[in-house]
Amino acid sequence: MTAEDLPLNQFLAAARTPLIAWPESYPDHRAIGYTCTYVPEEMIHAAGFVPVRIRTTPQVPIHADAHLQSYTCALCRSALDQHLRGELHFLAGMVFAHTCDTMQALADLWAINTRLGGWVETFMMPVNLTSPNARPYLIAELARFRSSLAERSGCPVSDEALKASIALYNEKRRLLDRLHVLRDRLTAVEFYATVDAGAKMPPELFVPLLAELVEDLESAPSRPGSPRVMLVGAVLDDATLLAVLDELGARVADDDLCTGTRSFAGHVAEEGDPLEAMADRILNRLPCPTKYHTGMPRGTYLRHKVEEAGADGVIFVLPKFCDPHAFDYVLVKADLEAAGVPLLHLETEQTPAAGQVRTRVQAFLEMLSE
Repeated sequence: MTAEDLPLNQFLAAARTPLIAWPESYPDHRAIGYTCTYVPEEMIHAAGFVPVRIRTTPQVPIHADAHLQSYTCALCRSALDQHLRGELHFLAGMVFAHTCDTMQALADLWAINTRLGGWVETFMMPVNLTSPNARPYLIAELARFRSSLAERSGCPVSDEALKASIALYNEKRRLLDRLHVLRDRLTAVEFYATVDAGAKMPPELFVPLLAELVEDLESAPSRPGSPRVMLVGAVLDDATLLAVLDELGARVADDDLCTGTRSFAGHVAEEGDPLEAMADRILNRLPCPTKYHTGMPRGTYLRHKVEEAGADGVIFVLPKFCDPHAFDYVLVKADLEAAGVPLLHLETEQTPAAGQVRTRVQAFLEMLSE
């Protein structure tokens, strides 16, 4: 076995490979794109497609500027630009989750600028997850989405196919949970590249490789690293911050990121009605700042998470112009400061200034080490 064949190296390569090369990498699969972890991946898979998460790229968004204001977040601008460039031509469709107003506008723009016959869906999430109507509404929405996918694929999405996909994605999440426990045996770049690869690769290929990696890591020594930090925020599509943390010898002890642990949190019950089980997972996950849950205050949750991880401080990663997470930061900041948790607010852009990031992070780490 060559070094290129090792699971970790395959994940690093998959994470770095532009999406335009996806058809060459996985010629026997059909893909449907999505942008948010609230989109039910199992259902897309049960319909015969691979759910592929669309992420921000370093390319300057030239074409998107004609459709979106300059104060739109980098994810929306980059995703639309990739679409308009023709780099996502291989997608059999695109699914958005109703989270923020900007993402809903992107769904409309995507549909307007999709070739005739293109398939664009919005998975309409409830906002108040503790409402007595949230569960029946979400089950009905899952049923509607299932019918739409069946129409797109040309065949029904049976309960048997859905349960098989649920079992496969539960195994993927179980292994990612285990990887999370073993994350101190990887660099930050390696850990998040593996998670990123799982959002691109067909699960049938990803899961066996991940199982092999986890088995190898079980007997691997922990990497030295301090201080220990927790990352909190939205998406982290650029690895600059991770590379800086690795370079400076810090350890990412845990995270609450849309592209981190939040993407594989919770499992779907494999018994009973699959739509009810999928709805329950969505409702019982810790909500992102676009949702409301009276029983899960984010500040309290994050304080407990910091304590459990033994983190010395928190880096709040805020993509520029991301309103939901900007509002969340104000509340989280107050709770963490009240608990005496050191906090660094790091606003990110599509192409970050690496030197500035390094300077600010180094100063924060030095403060934590005093």
